[in-house]
Amino acid sequence: MIFNKVELNDTTYDITGQLRIKEDNEVKIIFEDLMFGNNLKDLNTKEETIRHLVIKNSDETRYDTKNVKVSHITIDGKFYHATFK
Repeated sequence: MIFNKVELNDTTYDITGQLRIKEDNEVKIIFEDLMFGNNLKDLNTKEETIRHLVIKNSDETRYDTKNVKVSHITIDGKFYHATFK
């Protein structure tokens, strides 16, 4: 699924990417935004819990959860790949 807005805790990011919901409450996203990628890398390094994560396509919510962590983040060329659990 395609998304174009992410709400991470109290900050909204206008970024476009792909969302894939997996089993066991695992979500994977692919995106290009450097600032958002750096924020996720910091959260992953510090092992901080994300209080609230919302991923939207226009105004339709695709994913909404509380108290998750960035379990994995990599960069492949210009794309970031992040996994939340």
